[in-house]
Amino acid sequence: MALGIAAAVPYIAVKSYWAAGGRAGLADGFDVADEFTRNGAPDALVWLEQHGVDFTAVLALTGLALACALVRPWGRHLPRRPLLVLACAGTLLVPYGLLTALLALTGNDGSAGTPITGWIAPAGVGAFLGIGTALGVGAWSHRHPEHRRTTGARAAGPSPRG
Repeated sequence: MALGIAAAVPYIAVKSYWAAGGRAGLADGFDVADEFTRNGAPDALVWLEQHGVDFTAVLALTGLALACALVRPWGRHLPRRPLLVLACAGTLLVPYGLLTALLALTGNDGSAGTPITGWIAPAGVGAFLGIGTALGVGAWSHRHPEHRRTTGARAAGPSPRG
């Protein structure tokens, strides 16, 4: 779990930095909110980006919170099936991360400039792989309680006090 969180922190930090107006890692003249608009993103997401909130950073934080809920004792108080459905859907970030890594390694076809510089791709790949893997491990742990142990928990059996 900690590795998944550590892998996602650079991505969340960079995306939040960009939403706050930072330019490091972006190609000259590239604007994230304008790109959202060109790609047909809902007005609400464009508005959030223009006001310092990147929805992908929020989604990454949500994914990490979900992964934590799957393995922490407080998560047992949440509805099990919706947690597992969301976690299983989130594991699709693993192939997405692998595809992102492949595209970053092979580069583009030279027909258009890339909007981000090379050092940003590893942050995205790490986040996608980290969050997706953490959700998969968390879902496995939550689905198979025999693999889940908490501090001070005892195996099922007769009470020592009889």
